[in-house]
Amino acid sequence: MTADRDSILDIVRRSLPSARLPGARAALPPRAIAPTPLDTAALVGSFTRELAALRGNTHGPQTAGQATETVIGLLREAGGDEILAWADAALPIAGLGEAIRRAGFKTLDAVVPADAEGWREKQTQLSRASAGVTGALAGLADTGSIVVASGPSRPRLASLLPPTHIAVLPVADLYPTLPEFFAARPGLARAGSNVVIITGPSRTADIELTPVYGVHGPKVLHVVLLSRRP
Repeated sequence: MTADRDSILDIVRRSLPSARLPGARAALPPRAIAPTPLDTAALVGSFTRELAALRGNTHGPQTAGQATETVIGLLREAGGDEILAWADAALPIAGLGEAIRRAGFKTLDAVVPADAEGWREKQTQLSRASAGVTGALAGLADTGSIVVASGPSRPRLASLLPPTHIAVLPVADLYPTLPEFFAARPGLARAGSNVVIITGPSRTADIELTPVYGVHGPKVLHVVLLSRRP
């Protein structure tokens, strides 16, 4: 171990004068990802069970019309009439944003000013949002996780700030495992400015391992599954 350490440090020292470090060499060839043989019903069942174990909630699979009604019902359950949401074109159900507004909810502008006073005022305004509505890139059946990418029309605050997060996900975007999702989406790094994997509601624990929900993000997570992509 000492000889290996000295060898690595010697390479680093010799490379410092030229401000270049040697490129990494793969010790093993890339391993192909073998697909897991699961049908849609099995993926939905596994995803639902795993998310329930994390105190998350799955609804569906449902048609676009049913899912729209479910989202509006969940917004009413969350309380309040101000929400955060992705832009209409970024949501996976056409007309969902308009239906939410017709139901009496106001979508807050999530753009935060750069100046200190404007930042404080905007944070006070956004803190009133009772729920956030987003889509998702994928769902992971083995862990009950969802993959969310933010961008210009997909503000990350919608999935991070409100106490309730409602994500709409087509079942066609369910994957058995994270490696299989990565294999299917090699261009993931270009999907948005920020890609996160959300596994259940926000939670932490004290020294006695007592879980506390909603400390660092939403306390409640709902995933509304679409039976087919509109």
